Amino acid sequence: KQIALEEFVFLTRKSVLFASEILLVEDDFTLNCATRESLEEIGYRVQSVYCAEAALEALNRRQYLGALLTDVDLGPGPDGFAIARLARSAYPHLPVVFVSGTAAASHAAQGVANSLFVAKPFHPQQIATALARVIRPEVAQP
Repeated sequence: KQIALEEFVFLTRKSVLFASEILLVEDDFTLNCATRESLEEIGYRVQSVYCAEAALEALNRRQYLGALLTDVDLGPGPDGFAIARLARSAYPHLPVVFVSGTAAASHAAQGVANSLFVAKPFHPQQIATALARVIRPEVAQP
């Protein structure tokens, strides 16, 4: 569902206030950099990593995370669904957004509760809107 630009700006500003830091897990270097930059431009603090192992290390040393944005297909090691389950064991209410070009059908069965899925390719506004909705879902209701 498309949202108006004014609503997008409102939701994004509200969610940035509530998110301490976004952990971005994306193995594609170019997409990782572009996503990180677009989120930083709207005010999020982003820690980006490129593999499951680095994501697990980041989760182990973080005292507080505002949200997890993870690709599903991360190459060798755990996939994004497994990373999210591990993250939720440490942070039970952690907002989660999954991205993938292939795993849409698996999200309902393997994703974590109250998460969102964004299909690749995506526009940066789709990611910002999804984060706003999982970080402060009551703000994002129409």
